[in-house]
Amino acid sequence: MIRGKVLLLNPRSAESKPRIPNSILAAAAALEGKYEYILVDGNLEKDSYSKIFSAMANGGVKYFGCTVMPGPQLKQAILISKKVKEDFPT
Repeated sequence: MIRGKVLLLNPRSAESKPRIPNSILAAAAALEGKYEYILVDGNLEKDSYSKIFSAMANGGVKYFGCTVMPGPQLKQAILISKKVKEDFPT
């Protein structure tokens, strides 16, 4: 297994009923056995960025990835991606 975890975010896509995050589940399946990974589902987290910040600040996360579809996910994906880049520039 390669060192350094991958953190994958699925931004919120709905305000009511959570959706199954197939996109990050598919990405995680491709990483299985190669990288450790952390999944953050914005549909289940009230504050996705707090969970992301905590995981990245505790060390070990080397890569951040974000799945996104046009529409409501795009706005959150841009905001969180910019914040990750600001807080963890390297």
